[in-house]
This record gives sequence, structure tokens and C-alpha cells, in this order.
Amino acid sequence: MLSDLQISNFAIIDNLSVSFGPGLTVITGETGAGKSILVNAINLLLGSRGSAELIRSGSQEATVTALFNLLSHDDSANNSEILNKFGGLEVLVKRTLSTSGRNRVFINDQLSTVGALTELCRGLVSISGQHEHQLFLEPEAHLETIDRFGALEKQVQTYAQTFAELKKVLTELRQLRRQAQERKEKEELRFFQLEEINKARVKIDEEIELEEERERLRHVESLKEGAATAHQVLYSDNGAVLEAVSKCQKILADLGGLDQTLKPLAENLEDLRHQVEDISFSLRDYTRQIQADPVRLEWVEERLHTLRRLMQKYGGSTRAVIEHADQLKQELEATESDEVEIGEKEKALEEIRQRALEEALELSKSRRKTASRLGKAVEKTSASLDMPNCRFEVQFDLEEGTVSGSGAEAIRIGEYLLDEKGLDRVSFFFSANPGEEVRPMAKIASGGELSRIVLALKELLARKTAQEILIFDEVDSGIGGRTADRVGRSLNGLAQLHQVICITHLPQIACYGDHHYVVRKSTHKGRTTTTMEKLTGEERLEEIARMLGGEKVSAKTRAHAKEMLALAAEFKT
Repeated sequence: MLSDLQISNFAIIDNLSVSFGPGLTVITGETGAGKSILVNAINLLLGSRGSAELIRSGSQEATVTALFNLLSHDDSANNSEILNKFGGLEVLVKRTLSTSGRNRVFINDQLSTVGALTELCRGLVSISGQHEHQLFLEPEAHLETIDRFGALEKQVQTYAQTFAELKKVLTELRQLRRQAQERKEKEELRFFQLEEINKARVKIDEEIELEEERERLRHVESLKEGAATAHQVLYSDNGAVLEAVSKCQKILADLGGLDQTLKPLAENLEDLRHQVEDISFSLRDYTRQIQADPVRLEWVEERLHTLRRLMQKYGGSTRAVIEHADQLKQELEATESDEVEIGEKEKALEEIRQRALEEALELSKSRRKTASRLGKAVEKTSASLDMPNCRFEVQFDLEEGTVSGSGAEAIRIGEYLLDEKGLDRVSFFFSANPGEEVRPMAKIASGGELSRIVLALKELLARKTAQEILIFDEVDSGIGGRTADRVGRSLNGLAQLHQVICITHLPQIACYGDHHYVVRKSTHKGRTTTTMEKLTGEERLEEIARMLGGEKVSAKTRAHAKEMLALAAEFKT
């Protein structure tokens, strides 16, 4: 139940605070007084788009606050879900609009988002106005109406999950096939590259060793001459290093008998003499072994050329070339496994396709049974709304190439075209007069007829929902007299199950209200302001009389208003 509503600096409202009760609340007032502003404010709380244009002139911020009391009439599952969603028996919702653009949402004094607000209030408040009347003309709304009336939500959800899984598997299969095709197209190139690398028998860091060898082969004579000269200096020449070191060692060894501190030096020189001798012999051997080898040099140059070409193509080093070869092997192996993986995915797709089709057909069967019951129920309810000859049918269309949801992705399975809502495409057909064929409701229903059909649907759907606040704006469009009285009775009956708030211009409806508010517009010091006042007793009688008689209210009009209120009270008892 909507317990309290507070509006500040919104449109032409300065400050407005209203408490609502259970049952049927009617809101009346002169045309243009601002009754629909209340609906706009509540719509804002339900997540509709807010803009600075809604802020009262001269103000920096507009605020709409509502307190919802979630005490339910019964313990149904729907009520439990709503209570769990709100986290308690009461929830305070607040939305502010600022001229600076800093619009904010608060849920139980906690900063939140418009998306969270919309999700929170889904299924709690339903506003029916001309906009929703038009929505009821859309085929997608027709399907949703059938599902709600037949309590098919769980069946719809089960199918929707299966269809989502079907789309997922289908997407994965398409991706696998695309990848397989791409790999297939590159398979020949990969074979060529791998064969090229394998044929070269590349080794890690081979290029480093070959570059060192090439430098030796290029400079054999310089290396040989240098090594020979070093050997002579160390060993062969008169006064060679080895001779000088041996002479010094002998001197220190002899002196070591006189001074013990010289013995370690003599020993070090002995080690040095052996090192010089070893180096000299190594240089001699190096000189004998190193030889010019033009054939080997040519092979090294060609090998380096081969490696550089591969390194330039595949990564800049022999290590990178080998890693690329490993990657090629993996990709070629993946190509071989593609067919197996695709086959498994196709099998999974076929299974989910069959399950989706079975669930869609079962859902369609349930919908057709529900549609028959809905048609009879609408006709019966419409009769109580002064349309005794109303005929209402739900027609199913399985024409190929159509889908139930606008922009929905469709998947063909055999002769059926499935989307996220199933395989059914439905339309409401209607006739108000005897002898006339039923035709699409969107094309032939008048404003008054459409208002009553929507009210009938709302009443039928409301019986399926345990906790919903119903707000009607312009439900009286195109009706009057006895029909209006019957609409008032219907709203009163609906209010036995739900809190109903109805904005109306008709006294025949207003007299059935359990609570009556009047909206007035006044001008003070050049400023227009909308106020809202609760009416009881004589004040309510005067408002009903005004609605009956216009600007001048006579005693006869007051008597008529009194009679209407008495008859309404008698009906409610």
C-alpha cells in the first residue's frame, strides 16, 4: 500500500503531503488543476525519466518521496517475493531532481540508482493511463497478458532459460565453425612454415656460435701470426718471459735460506713459471692447429644467412623460431581436433533444440487454453462494464518470418520460429456490437471501449497478483451515465483486493471512493500553486454536486449528489 506521498517544488506544486488509505481512493478536480501531476510524480518514483523541466520555476531542486507499507492481505508466494525484495514491511523511496543535473535516488535513506529503483518497484505499482492503454494494443503486451492471466510465469521462465541456453550453444557452435574455417584457410601456410623450420634443423642460440666461428675463419692469418708472436715472447726469444721468471724464481729460492719471508714469493714465481709455460705450449698448439678453411667459411656464411632469414620471419632469434614452430604444431593439432569438437557441439545443439521446441510447444498449448479462458473472462467482466455484447478473442498466428518480440532474435526449428518468448504470435480481437465480426482491437476499439477493456484486463490480472497498487488515470475516457456507474462499481470491487487510486472527472465513479481528495489550482501573488485536500461529509457532497452541475450548484443537484453517495454506500455494504 502507498501510505504517504510528499512532493516539493515539482511542476506547479510547492509542497504537498498526502496520506493514502486502503480501498478505493478517488481524486477529482477541475480540468487543468494538476491531477495528472500526481501520476507524473509517482512515475518518477517508478524509474521514469526525470529532467530539470519538471522542477518548479525559481527552485533549484524538486523532491518526490513515498512510503510504501507492504503488509499483505494474504501469505501468497507473490507477497513473500515482494517482502524479500524490499527487505522489510516498509520502504521509503525518494527521488530528487536538480537544476545542476545531479539527480539522486534514495531507498530507505541509502543512495541508490534509477535501475535499482525500477527493479524494486516492478510488480508493486501499476499505473494505467492513456499511454498504457496504447501499450495494451501491442502484440507483445497481449502475450504478456495471457502469461500473467494463466499464471504461466514459471513455465515462461523455464522456456526462456532453455532458449537462452540454445542461443549460447548456437553462438558457441558458430564460433567453433568460424575458428575451424579460419584455421583451415591457414593450414597450408602453417604446414609450409613448419616444414621450412624443421628442414633447417634450428638449434637454440646456434647463431651466436656460428658468428663466433665466422670471425675466426675470416681472420685466420691474423690469429695465427699473433699467437706465434705471443709464443715467442713468452718462450722462444732470448730473454723470453719464461726465462726471466725462472731466473727470478731461482734467486728468491736461494735467498729464502737466509730470509724465510722470501720463500712464499719464490713459490709464487714457481707457479707463475708453470702458468707461462702452459700458456706458451697452448699458443704453440693453437698456431699449428688453426688453418684457413674457405669451404667451412662459406658453409657458415650460408648457414647464418638461412638462420637470419628464419629469425627475421619468425621472431628475431633462433629461440623465437623454435617457439613459433611449437605454436604451429599446436595449431595444426587443433585443426585436427576441430571436427571432433564441432561434432560434440552439434550433438549438444540438437539436444537443446529439441528441448526448446518441446517446451515451446507445451507453453503454446498452455497459452491456448489460457487464451480461451481469458476471452470468456473478458466478455463476462465487460458485460458488467455495460458492454453486454462484447466479444473478445485471442488469435494465434504462426506465420513464418514473424517473431513475438520486437527486435528479438528468432531461431527456426523445423516449421517453427522460436524467440525468447516462445513460438506464439498473438493478437486481441474485439467486437462491441452484435452481428459484427471480431477485428483487431487496435483498429476498431473506441476510446471508451478501450478504457473498459483495459479495466477488465486489469481487474482480471489483479486477481492473480497479491500485492499491487493500482493507479488509474483517465479510466473514464469516453464513457458516462450508467456505464460510468458500472466502472465505479468495478473499481470498488477491485479495491477489495488491492489499493486503488483513481483520477476521475465523473461523479458516478467518484461516489464509490472510500477516500476522496480534490485537487485545486490557485494563484497568489502571481504564482500558480496546486494543492490537494481530503474531503468528507458536506465537502464531499459539494464536490460530487459540482461534478454533476458544473459552476452553479442547485439544491436539486445537491439532492442528486446525496442520492448517488447513498446508493454507492448501499452497494458497498
